[in-house]
Amino acid sequence: MEPSHEIVKALADPDRLRVFAAIVLAGDTGTGLAALRQTHPRADQALPRLVRAGLVTTADTGFRADPQAFRDAAAAARSAVPDAPAGTAPDVAHLYRAGRLTVIPTRRATRVAVLRDLADRLFEHDRVYTQDEVTAALADVHDDPLTLRREMIDELLLERTLGGREYRRREAPPI
Repeated sequence: MEPSHEIVKALADPDRLRVFAAIVLAGDTGTGLAALRQTHPRADQALPRLVRAGLVTTADTGFRADPQAFRDAAAAARSAVPDAPAGTAPDVAHLYRAGRLTVIPTRRATRVAVLRDLADRLFEHDRVYTQDEVTAALADVHDDPLTLRREMIDELLLERTLGGREYRRREAPPI
């Protein structure tokens, strides 16, 4: 089972959540079982599941919260479900969330890398596209397809006819 599922299942029970909260609030020093039992009568039942999920570790000073469990779960989730679409260049994949471009970079080199990646994935070289086709393809990856389209033309990745009705993919010169 994925670590994130274990964490969610462990914290879904209100008693385990309260016990975990008490351990977190105890800080780095941790808290002992006796102290937990005073405020949380069901601590004995909650602790094994919290330890199994990796949320709590035992130490000489008692029980301590382990934030590494959350980092490990996040890393496992990222590797299991990549945020960037298939075929995205690795150097720009970090700019995607849930398959969509989150930002148009302001740094030119990064922006051009993103635009080239989009052009390579979305548009074929020997095909004529209508303005609506270009806009629709870019709208699938970002909330501002018009800016992306304009940037692609400015960076010579797309060329358009004078009337703006037809677009073609072209190879951009190096930066």
